[in-house]
Amino acid sequence: MSSTYTTPWTLRIYDALPGNPFWIGAGFTAVLVLLFFVGRFAFGNDISSNPNDLRIALTQILIMTYFASAYVGLLSSARRTTHDLSPVGRQGHDWSSVVDRAGKHRRGVLPILGIVSYLIVGVAVTNITTPAPTNPWDFNLWNYDVYWHRITTVFHVYWAAGCCYVVIVESLRLSRLSATVESVDLLDLAPYQPLVRQGLINALVLIGGVSVMSLLGVESRYGSVLAGFWITSILLAWVGLMLPLRGIRKKINEAKDQELDWCRQALIKQRDVLKTGDRQQTNIAQVLAYRDMIDNMRNWPFDNPTLARFALYLLIPLGSWLGGAFVERGLDLFLT
Repeated sequence: MSSTYTTPWTLRIYDALPGNPFWIGAGFTAVLVLLFFVGRFAFGNDISSNPNDLRIALTQILIMTYFASAYVGLLSSARRTTHDLSPVGRQGHDWSSVVDRAGKHRRGVLPILGIVSYLIVGVAVTNITTPAPTNPWDFNLWNYDVYWHRITTVFHVYWAAGCCYVVIVESLRLSRLSATVESVDLLDLAPYQPLVRQGLINALVLIGGVSVMSLLGVESRYGSVLAGFWITSILLAWVGLMLPLRGIRKKINEAKDQELDWCRQALIKQRDVLKTGDRQQTNIAQVLAYRDMIDNMRNWPFDNPTLARFALYLLIPLGSWLGGAFVERGLDLFLT
């Protein structure tokens, strides 16, 4: 079974290059932008090109390289989180095989998902955002910039679908792993902070994706499409935050039930001692205080600052949209 799992080709390319996914993605962006302008001035400087097509082409390059780097970052983060859980997770069954599969997926799943996603989402978005009565699939009407639109959209959708797939699949895997832990110390949840970190990374990547796409918001024809992407991304970001924690939440609930049951038994014993009149031998106040402390503990291994950070992530698309307006003005000045 494990032989059917393989490291995705995008991750292998990034692993072969020096630097982290962010800087590799920045390098890819710079190279593609350079190639774009070289080709544009050499072959595509015709009268049918316009500033709108140029803005969209450059934004599509940025979106494509973002999702490629985000996809690799999610896979790498999932591998790191899995290994960081090893000190507490090795008590669970079948741990080694699951650790070995971290960052790997069944051969052919991601290409198939990417193709299907493009045929459903990519084609629909292209049709919606192409002004009528232009046929978006008549390549004889395409200028140089539009050729870049069409090509980058294929890879953009491919890697965006990969990001969503990795968030769901790796989060479920981490959830199952944490559910194999034999016992949880309610007074020390620090060993499970990697799960919280992974959840925040999932949310940040998905919100970051829609933020980059919000740069297209300067074009009114993308308004309805972006609204749908915003809603979908926020829902997926919430799922990405909470899903890795589902398994450990179950273990925390079980541990709380055990401790509260112990408190009930201890209170019964202390009540019986109290009824005998031997008040000096009772510690009922300490048991009640411990019970209240356990009862007030969160069922999730995160605190208010984590939720505040997630809320701040949701504001990122607004800043991106405002930034897109400044970029539009800058390009207009550059082209005029």
